[in-house]
Amino acid sequence: MSERDGYLVVETRADRAGLVRVHATRQKPPDPVDIATDPSQPRLRYAAYFTSLHVATMHAQTALRRGMVDAEAGLYRTDPVTATAAVEAIDLAHRRVYLDPALADDPRLAAQIERRRTRHRWANRIWTAVGILAIIMLILFAQIPVF
Repeated sequence: MSERDGYLVVETRADRAGLVRVHATRQKPPDPVDIATDPSQPRLRYAAYFTSLHVATMHAQTALRRGMVDAEAGLYRTDPVTATAAVEAIDLAHRRVYLDPALADDPRLAAQIERRRTRHRWANRIWTAVGILAIIMLILFAQIPVF
């Protein structure tokens, strides 16, 4: 494991309804064999391994910025499906380590992931077009003689 890789984790707690915690950790999250019944204990919803953890964390913060409650703690006012889709749709190489079966069965998850990926593709195409247009303009302006 290098200095830059690690896990991006989505957790919920029963005593914090409506809040989701998305945080980075270098240690592999424990395998949730049995779901915690203690409301003060976090419930693992999703975990993914990223080779560039810091960049992945910034992408997750950007995707969930409208629901941010506490940036340091990684708390967002959103549902687990939206938070999981935001992390899964990050355009960085990653490997899914765990997905809560309740979320895996939710049809909204796949739809939100695809919607976010489509939006990323369109944004990339637009910025590529802007770059190409800028290069064309530079070439054209280089042809104009300056006195």
